[in-house]
Amino acid sequence: MMAALCCPDCGALIDLPTGVQPGDLVDCPNCAGHALRVREDAGRWSVTLAYRASCPDCNQVVTLPEDAKPGDTILCCGQTYRLTFEFGAFAAEKT
Repeated sequence: MMAALCCPDCGALIDLPTGVQPGDLVDCPNCAGHALRVREDAGRWSVTLAYRASCPDCNQVVTLPEDAKPGDTILCCGQTYRLTFEFGAFAAEKT
């Protein structure tokens, strides 16, 4: 097991599971619904928030790409949804 890393939102220590790879997602045990994206740069490990949005039709939670920004689109249920960002969270809206 690797050294523990701090959640960027609540500061809790997160033990990364054995075999974790850059780009993998782990959950913070204290932050409900927050996923953390594992990163490695020059041998240094870190975690960043991996934003999520719920599909407005089926309520499936979609983990967004690392470079997601308001105005981008995502696909779910065979439909395209536009991302908005308010109050520190993304939402998917019908286009």
